[in-house]
Amino acid sequence: MTLASPLARSLVAVGFLAAVLLAIPFTGSRYAVLLTTEIAAVLAIALMWNLLAGFGGIVFMGFQVFIGIGGYTLFVAANGFGMLPFPFVLLSAIVCAGFALLITPILFRLSGAQLAIGSWVISEVVRLIVYHTGPLGGGGGIALTAVRGIDRSVRLFATYGTAVAILLIALLTCLGLMRSRFGLALRAMKDSPLAAEAMGVTIRKTQTYVLLIAAAIGGAAGACYYMVALQVSPTAGFSMNWMAIILFAVILGGIGTLEGPIVGVAIYFLLRETMGNIGSLYFIILGLLAIGVTLFAPGGAWGLLKSLIKIDLLPIRRQMRDAGRGA
Repeated sequence: MTLASPLARSLVAVGFLAAVLLAIPFTGSRYAVLLTTEIAAVLAIALMWNLLAGFGGIVFMGFQVFIGIGGYTLFVAANGFGMLPFPFVLLSAIVCAGFALLITPILFRLSGAQLAIGSWVISEVVRLIVYHTGPLGGGGGIALTAVRGIDRSVRLFATYGTAVAILLIALLTCLGLMRSRFGLALRAMKDSPLAAEAMGVTIRKTQTYVLLIAAAIGGAAGACYYMVALQVSPTAGFSMNWMAIILFAVILGGIGTLEGPIVGVAIYFLLRETMGNIGSLYFIILGLLAIGVTLFAPGGAWGLLKSLIKIDLLPIRRQMRDAGRGA
């Protein structure tokens, strides 16, 4: 396998990212570690939504339901057992996947705009249930009391390590899936469900599998995000603001690519850190930027950047072994 091969380029790019993330705790400030933790969690969530909508055509507009469930699961379990919260990230992933499996019989009876609205309604129903459930703290939410007594630096770096691990799992999962037969089936399903089914793709099974994967990793990332905040509430965990961030990052970066969400999340946090103090004008600028990219650069920021560097960093196209012979 040479560096010219698509798989080698992908592994080198992921390895470089992992090296950078590994170096940050040793070279960056405490704020840099905290900010990178947040970026890693948000990027993992964006990658999972892009896997659903960008590659599978499943426009799940209630993805915040997995973020909220993931956060609440970790908080309730860690506080209840009085244990460190980090291992319970796995439990958050399992619970979110279980919830995704529970809603698939209803959700996948819908398609297109109906599916998008239906997923949002499901998220709102869950938010209202949590809001009116006393043991979950009601509207005020719950705090992560299980970390009391743990040194702040230990907590910070453990949370950082967890977030980075989730991000790398999300990225490698997307890369592995999209370079496999499952990825081909997923993209075929997005392009034409009827044609994909005629070619042997089981639509419902493919939709279910990709939703379970996205829900599990997205829920784990959500749990990690709220470990940073040490507080989760219905209005935050199940907020539509999550969808605004996801849509902005994925569409601005380039939907349907692996590099797009990475570029989009980087742009989002760059704008937030430099312009977040200008009030409502900040949101107007974000909106105008998203509209401009949609109208004039459908491929997103990564599409523009790719036209300059002329290379895919995380290629997912598969080539036939005999391609180019006899030309």
